[in-house]
Amino acid sequence: MQIAREMTTWYDRENPTFTGRLSYMFCSDYDTLVQTLQKHGFTVHTAASAEEARAIALTLVGTHSVGLGGSMTLAGLGMYEALCANGNVVFSHSVTPPAEDPYIFTKENSADWYLASSNAITLDGKLVNIDGTGNRVAGMFAGPKQVALIIGKNKLAEDVSAGYQRIKQVVAPKNAKRLNRKTPCAVDGTCHDCNAADRICRVTTVIDYKPGWVKELHLILTDAELGY
Repeated sequence: MQIAREMTTWYDRENPTFTGRLSYMFCSDYDTLVQTLQKHGFTVHTAASAEEARAIALTLVGTHSVGLGGSMTLAGLGMYEALCANGNVVFSHSVTPPAEDPYIFTKENSADWYLASSNAITLDGKLVNIDGTGNRVAGMFAGPKQVALIIGKNKLAEDVSAGYQRIKQVVAPKNAKRLNRKTPCAVDGTCHDCNAADRICRVTTVIDYKPGWVKELHLILTDAELGY
């Protein structure tokens, strides 16, 4: 999928939806992808850079409370720090782990807004994710009424099968190594579909359409590689 030059994006807070094109398109089928996502009930935003993606997210949440799903994308954007500087009440198990606050997952999923990323987004408009605990994916469809996912162009996959393989072969091994899990993939970077006690691939979800519980699910598609 080739990246093609296009017009500059712009963002209208009063009409928070797809409002322009990226200076370097997310993918060669970007217009089709956006139209498909909109048909699936998602609200699509475009960001030409990581900084613009962070700014859009901050604008969306305003002064409301925010729960953060575990995300290397959000960590790389400094989202927790930016929200705190903005005066938001922020709940994050990456900052306050369950050992310190056993209710942190509940607090994250009871906030006004939920911010996270997606392990993969497909050309036919689906969000593919794999969790270890399930709290992150739960926040996408059974937590706050307002959800925003920041998605880098490296997360794009042809279909659900390709998205699943991306997670198993790229995302999960890197996460297992980062978290010092005792799994084969943490050692050699390859999925063995193991039965290890430390296995992190335990909850798999595919969001085909905006979940019924969620009032708005915003997708901030970013022309930058974010997270993994």
